[in-house]
Amino acid sequence: MAVFEMFPNFWTPVLPAAEIGSAPLAVELAGESLVLFRHSAEQFAAFLDRCPHRGVPLSRGQVTEDGCLECPYHGWRFALNGACTHVPFNSLNPAQRSKLSATRLPTRVIAGMLWVFTGTENVPEPQLPSSLLEPNDRYVIHHEIWNAHWTRAIDISLDYLHIPFVHRDSFGSEFHDPAHQDAIAQISITTTADGMTVTNQLSTLPYGVEIDWHQPNNVVLKLDLGGLPLRPHLFAIPINAQQMRFMQVALPNPGVDQSNFDFDQFFAASLDDRIMVESQASEVPNTNEGCHVPTDEPSLRFRRWYYRTVNNKRMDIIQNASAA
Repeated sequence: MAVFEMFPNFWTPVLPAAEIGSAPLAVELAGESLVLFRHSAEQFAAFLDRCPHRGVPLSRGQVTEDGCLECPYHGWRFALNGACTHVPFNSLNPAQRSKLSATRLPTRVIAGMLWVFTGTENVPEPQLPSSLLEPNDRYVIHHEIWNAHWTRAIDISLDYLHIPFVHRDSFGSEFHDPAHQDAIAQISITTTADGMTVTNQLSTLPYGVEIDWHQPNNVVLKLDLGGLPLRPHLFAIPINAQQMRFMQVALPNPGVDQSNFDFDQFFAASLDDRIMVESQASEVPNTNEGCHVPTDEPSLRFRRWYYRTVNNKRMDIIQNASAA
């Protein structure tokens, strides 16, 4: 069974773990309907949201006292690992029940978020920057749904030079004058094991901005290097081909005074990006489309990776499904 054809075999956060309770929660991830639930503070599960019996959404059921998800149609029960534990009115042995499992997806709780792997086989461990390995309660998380393809949010997050214009009324104001003083942007890119580090420097400013991209959908803004009291992690989480969840995960810097820092105001600045991103709703085009200049190189590298990796995986899944 092919799943997640638009975003196959990746670890990605889905929601803050604190928002997932004992009641089943229906969510959409990369075009697939999921049900999320928890049994205790540390026990979470994610299933494809369809009962293997008659296809009814399991999210309409309930979680029993022993932590099983019960289907609302015939009362079949599924443990956290997806195994069918009970089929009312039938006498089935364990071998028979083993063929009735729900489709469970691998999960982890990392940086206060529930992560899901968009596949069921050959599951690797998540590759994470060290800044996502702090205790869960250290992170400040904000998320909202944008009406755009997830690649557009990564594209703009890697594009440092939109800041003086898109964010001119907020934190981009200090960059605005250099943009009109013949400033030259110096951009250097270092390839990393799971993406790249982009260093941006305007010739008229004494400091630069460093950005990390971690495949597939995480951009880290190293604002703490410039004295701000946090390091934001931006996640573009695909809901479907038309929508994404934009999640901002701030790691406050314990060495910098945060008492006067307005996290809500900082998160609200993303509204400027949202306007631009939602005006370009479809996925990013390939690099042979549109006009490009040297400062577009971070975006172009992401686009090359996307079409070489994610889009090719999608085509393989579609072709294999057609041949089956």
